[in-house]
Amino acid sequence: MKLIPLKDINDEQEFWRGTRFRQYEVTLNAESKEEDYYEYMLAEIPGEKDYMLLTCIEGYKAGIALALVKMAEDKSKRVVKGKAVKYSMGTKNTYVIEE
Repeated sequence: MKLIPLKDINDEQEFWRGTRFRQYEVTLNAESKEEDYYEYMLAEIPGEKDYMLLTCIEGYKAGIALALVKMAEDKSKRVVKGKAVKYSMGTKNTYVIEE
């Protein structure tokens, strides 16, 4: 697994459903900084044509939605762009998980 800082991602980078992101320093009562994170995944919303959902999949808030992310103009691809993810999550201590 490789973590790429979200701030270094091109605004036009496309992300599909299932893409995971990690935010560190979320003030969990963790034993170390490396364990102080939430992990989120992009998910489609049934019937929704304009947004995807960032949902927490690991950590204390697992199952809770963080934000809606605006999908790209070209709806045939069903993707979100880097700029929309940055807007929805922020870039501080936030990474894209590349496997």
